[in-house]
Amino acid sequence: MALALALGGAAHAQWSIGPAGARQASPGQNHYLYLVAADPLPGLEQAFNDAYQNQHMGDLVQLEGWTGAQRFRLATDGQPRTAVQGARYGYLIVFDQEGASPPALFVGGKNRRIPGFDYATPGASWQATYKVLGPKRRRPDGRSPFMPAASDLNTPRLNRYVLMEFDDLPAGVKAADFEAALDRRIGQVLTLPGWMAAQRLRLEPTPPATGRAPRAAEPADQYLTLWETEGRSAVEVQGALLAATKAGKVEALTRDAATAESTYWLPISPYITKDDFER
Repeated sequence: MALALALGGAAHAQWSIGPAGARQASPGQNHYLYLVAADPLPGLEQAFNDAYQNQHMGDLVQLEGWTGAQRFRLATDGQPRTAVQGARYGYLIVFDQEGASPPALFVGGKNRRIPGFDYATPGASWQATYKVLGPKRRRPDGRSPFMPAASDLNTPRLNRYVLMEFDDLPAGVKAADFEAALDRRIGQVLTLPGWMAAQRLRLEPTPPATGRAPRAAEPADQYLTLWETEGRSAVEVQGALLAATKAGKVEALTRDAATAESTYWLPISPYITKDDFER
């Protein structure tokens, strides 16, 4: 499946975000997101992207319990601060998984290594598995992402961004109170311009990869809020949130300042499933 990648500059994103629907599991199953962030080895970025795009994604979405995948590039504008986990890296892949527990990594199918991926250096990549806690929440006004009319030759589409907000439970705060605050805040933020949908997730242990030496656990916060946003830039999207928080329209969370992280990502591939390789 040959795809043209917009990997540099400030080009407008050309892909929608994630699967259609509420990103919920089938009855009796759980839904998980398996995240892998990495940078290519020096001089091997083209090979890294080609193998990820045209080989690795297709290999894994054919495995039992692996239901879809999409790749992202870090949006380098608008990042709030130097990050401690995912935003150290330039590329991210998000795999959707389904089952009673997260499926074992790479069991029962191809396990081809990616040229340009640093498998040897500790900390050269980051991985984590998060369990979906409920259906995707959308804007209360029902507004969809902005799309100019087909006859409109002048108005550009807006960039689509995934924002990943990672949080640990702050000291002295009860889990139930913090989770309730996260839910309240989602409802408030989804009234802001450019904020289209949100979903909450909680960290799960990632199964070990078969046929490989066990990896040391990467640092990962307990909570993840995955947002779908749109705007001319990540700065614009983040600015709307900061202004609303300052004005008291959005609740300011009590966060663990040592680990809390917000990272914006641009899609650089379509969302694919097994069906993309069978039609």
